[in-house]
Amino acid sequence: DTLTVTLVQDTAAPSESSNAYVITSRISNEGFFVDSGSTNSTTSQLISVYQQQVRSTTKPPKFVFLIHGHPDHMGGIALIQKSYPTTPIYVIIQQVAREAVRWIDFVCSNGVYSPAQCTLNYIRTLRVLSSPRTQLAFNDLSARLTAMSVMVKGESSYAGMLGIASKSRAYLLFTGDAITIRSHLYVSNFFDTNTLPSSDDALCAWAGSMQSTVCSLQLGSRMSRILPGHGPISDSFSYPREVARNIGWLRTLQTVTFNSCNATYIWSEMLRRFPDFGE
Repeated sequence: DTLTVTLVQDTAAPSESSNAYVITSRISNEGFFVDSGSTNSTTSQLISVYQQQVRSTTKPPKFVFLIHGHPDHMGGIALIQKSYPTTPIYVIIQQVAREAVRWIDFVCSNGVYSPAQCTLNYIRTLRVLSSPRTQLAFNDLSARLTAMSVMVKGESSYAGMLGIASKSRAYLLFTGDAITIRSHLYVSNFFDTNTLPSSDDALCAWAGSMQSTVCSLQLGSRMSRILPGHGPISDSFSYPREVARNIGWLRTLQTVTFNSCNATYIWSEMLRRFPDFGE
């Protein structure tokens, strides 16, 4: 394959860290980002890795794809825009942009983000994909990018996932928080009060969207890997197993929550049944 994929985390703040990714082509010396991390330290590393791989300090990334609107994944958008003002920041649908702006307002009003992170006009900065095939493209014919919208009303209200298919039949799926690897699923709608976070509809739809990716990729006979928003990258043989683990978490969490509203009990019970749930 001609792509280099690099996972970047903020090692100085592991409790605040989320995964961000640099994807570059060894053919065209072009690249893009998936998410931006939670801190400027993460984003600085992201930019540094990108510049080394494309061998340029001035060539802008083709785009940034923001999986969903949680602040721990978009903390570096302001720094990216300052460094590369022409690089577009894409989200999959308008609902993701709206939720992201509401989160920005919330974290800025509570002093979580720095003034530099809060002064950016996110309403104007976040662009909704209108033509993914042309907007999410760079000059490497061996890789085909696909963006998909997922309804994960148990986690965020709306999100996207990004898939990269190569000629070697490898498939990379950037899942954000919709599918995690050895990192617990965060179940909360926060702003969306019309659907309870633990409701049957929300969690069943979430589990269904996970399983559908397994079926689609098995039909295509692809060697698939999950690149999550938290936790390590899966190996090429563990994709169905990791999805089954995530679905098992959701089903158990649904049952435990139905029988108790005590968050401490729910957490301890999940850890008892799934020791790796809280890693």
